[in-house]
Amino acid sequence: MIKQELRKLYIDKRKQLSQADYEDLNHRLLLQFQQLNLSAVKYIHLFLPIHKRKEPDTFLLRQWLHENHPDIQLVFPKADFATYTMQSFLDDADLKLATNAYGIPEPVTGNLIMPHEIDMVLVPLLAFDERGYRVGYGKGFYDRFLAQCRPDALFIGLSFFEPVHSIEDADELDTRLHLCITPDEIYYFNK
Repeated sequence: MIKQELRKLYIDKRKQLSQADYEDLNHRLLLQFQQLNLSAVKYIHLFLPIHKRKEPDTFLLRQWLHENHPDIQLVFPKADFATYTMQSFLDDADLKLATNAYGIPEPVTGNLIMPHEIDMVLVPLLAFDERGYRVGYGKGFYDRFLAQCRPDALFIGLSFFEPVHSIEDADELDTRLHLCITPDEIYYFNK
């Protein structure tokens, strides 16, 4: 399937989730995330969920990381819809979050962190394939952002659903994930 078809299909699949199923999937994603070795990680870029779109609830990951890995610094994205770029802001006492016009919670003030400082990026997606390519909402924010990160930074997708065989129109502008976490399994991809 191509990205446009997958985007529609997986937006519909999310809409059909009951609240109980949504909460269960989020809990199981957290359990899988807890299996990761975070010993060398200092900075994690964590997207913030649009709950009305039933995106993975990364606030659960944030809480678990604060409680269990207080040495790891979290950073959150702020999107610039004029340039389709993002900046990352540190999750500290100076951070202030607000919901933007698109329903996305994001920083309005805070301390900027440069992409080369980030060790791990949790990447939003609607669907992913067996090669590690992903389908997002189609604006390219994350592909542009990931291209600015260090070559050794880990790119990790979070998905409620298993991979499709292949995203037929993935190309060289699409950045592949290193792994993708689902409620039942962690998928590792050779780069």
